[in-house]
Amino acid sequence: MSKTGVLDLVSGVGGKREKTEVISTVQRYHGYHEGDEESRKLRNANYADMVNKYYDLVTSFYEYGWGESFHFAPRLKGESFRESIKRYEHFIALQLGLKPGMKVLDVGCGVGGPLREIARFSLTSITGVNNNEYQISRGIELNRIAGLDETCDFVKADFMKMPFPDDNFDAIYAIEATCHAADVVGCYKEICRVLKPGQCFAAYEWCMTDSFDPNNQEHQKIKVLFRLCVSVCAHS
Repeated sequence: MSKTGVLDLVSGVGGKREKTEVISTVQRYHGYHEGDEESRKLRNANYADMVNKYYDLVTSFYEYGWGESFHFAPRLKGESFRESIKRYEHFIALQLGLKPGMKVLDVGCGVGGPLREIARFSLTSITGVNNNEYQISRGIELNRIAGLDETCDFVKADFMKMPFPDDNFDAIYAIEATCHAADVVGCYKEICRVLKPGQCFAAYEWCMTDSFDPNNQEHQKIKVLFRLCVSVCAHS
């Protein structure tokens, strides 16, 4: 992140949380991950609140240490971290066949790092869906700084119930976002609903492999720890 970006975060440009809010958010978020059946049911029943609590806590840390694109990317030999992130985003744009003037949706857009990079690369208009007010306020400011506030925007909404008409977008993508859906099938049905017939949806996502054994306590422990510590693991 640039020196200007760091100062923006410190001064609260595009979003700020008070210390007391942070403490209560941490306590509430940890309550969703106690590792028992009750906490699992609580997560599913309150998934929107859980996701909001998580991103209220980690957004500034992500942006400070990672940049504006909150996702993984494989790095080629001799490639910088930032170059790998851009290449990963350009690849999804190419796979979708994005063309200038197309109307695109970013499902679970964070502060809009991929949205801005893909919009510049493909000359498309991109709408980002995000249910986190803190990230949206930051994204709006970053769009303005990047000169993309006329072609790219944000909509505060739950991606399980998006406020768009049927057959509305020329292309849709999601980058490490739909894993937060309480009902993945329902999430993809909603994406299909707002996508024009015959057009493409692309996604990068975390997945459990067939090696995961739900009856193995060690596997369950790893799963819980990963959910709690993904931001730390990603930086280590």
